[in-house]
Amino acid sequence: MIYKTYKCNSFNVHTIKTDKFKTAHMEIMFRKKVVRNELCGYSFLMDMLSESSKDYPIHRDLIVRFEELYKASVYCITLKTGQVLCNNMLVDFINPNFIEDKDYLKNVLKLPFELLLKPNVVNEEFDLKQFNIVKERLQKDINSVKDNSFKLAVRNAFKTMDDASPTSYSILGTIDELDNITPASLYKIYKTLFKDCICDIFIIGDFDMDEVVTLIKKYFHHRYINTDKLSLEVDNAPRKKEVIKSDASDNIQANMVMIYNVDKLTELEKHVVFQIFNYIFGNGGLTSKLYRKIREENSLCYNISSMYMKYDKLLVIHVSLDDKNTKKACNLIKKCLKDMINGDFSDEDLEDAKMNLIMSLDMASDNNISILNNYVFNYFDNLPEISERKEKIKQVTKEDVINVARKLKLNTVYMLEGKGEE
Repeated sequence: MIYKTYKCNSFNVHTIKTDKFKTAHMEIMFRKKVVRNELCGYSFLMDMLSESSKDYPIHRDLIVRFEELYKASVYCITLKTGQVLCNNMLVDFINPNFIEDKDYLKNVLKLPFELLLKPNVVNEEFDLKQFNIVKERLQKDINSVKDNSFKLAVRNAFKTMDDASPTSYSILGTIDELDNITPASLYKIYKTLFKDCICDIFIIGDFDMDEVVTLIKKYFHHRYINTDKLSLEVDNAPRKKEVIKSDASDNIQANMVMIYNVDKLTELEKHVVFQIFNYIFGNGGLTSKLYRKIREENSLCYNISSMYMKYDKLLVIHVSLDDKNTKKACNLIKKCLKDMINGDFSDEDLEDAKMNLIMSLDMASDNNISILNNYVFNYFDNLPEISERKEKIKQVTKEDVINVARKLKLNTVYMLEGKGEE
């Protein structure tokens, strides 16, 4: 596997050459600092760019083109990673070695840039019919959060923690924000995509990378040079005493969310040790300390898990349970953390966590998108390569895990109440 970066003035192309896979994957990334009132617009825009273009005015035209390119696909996602907004166009296609058409690579690389550079716009307004199709889809996505008690509880918990923090911002925005977007205002947002964002392109596959970069430079006319320095990490401030809040709901089950600040981790702790701690503590499924204590030993919940938000510097614990069990469950979760701080977990727990995390990395090595993502975060945040992380995992000691447990501080306890069985 050969990794190389090509600097192309206004953007960089990062290539990963490997003959391990029969498919190839490319991501065109536009990054900028998160601004709350821009999120809905960019989510709308990226969805719109993958719906149609000047050359493919309805989505069916694109589907036909994908079929002509041996079932290639182009799609867009908008992500919030810490305090960085990522607007990505992704391309999946068969490695050209398996295609007899000598122009296949040229044609498949040309397509995403046609969508990016030739949007379905007339008189500086996006096509109204396609605009309304995308808008209706986004309305459903925004409204669906209310019907998902887990997502709603976590969203409300972040707002309770700090409504002004980028962590609490919804990537989809609100219905009011969506209604304020017009075909003309969406085109203005489109123009900022190139002007205000840093652009990087990552591609993995088995082909002549010099040729690939030449083709990208031919099809991608990007003239804005952006020298902004972006930091992924959100500085969510810890509290002297946790805030506790509850809201009523029509759900049968209650959903409790506990948010812990994770502060002042070393690079090794951030990328490796905390992953091991979290696996033992709450992310290891049936073997985790939280699951065994709250579910198996005390039968207090339907499910429980913890989520490490590395770039928000948070650990989020979610529990689905009955209202009557919330206080006891909260106390037991605190006790589980105290047990971790006191080293009350076995060497077998530690080794099991290491083995499963290494196994996950081995599985990631068999997936071209996972490999590409590892290089993405190596470039953006010095994430160790997969082989290096595996070696670092093996070297983690029990004392290392105890040390990161000591760096947790409870910030917020949020309850989305349930009304119980009718």
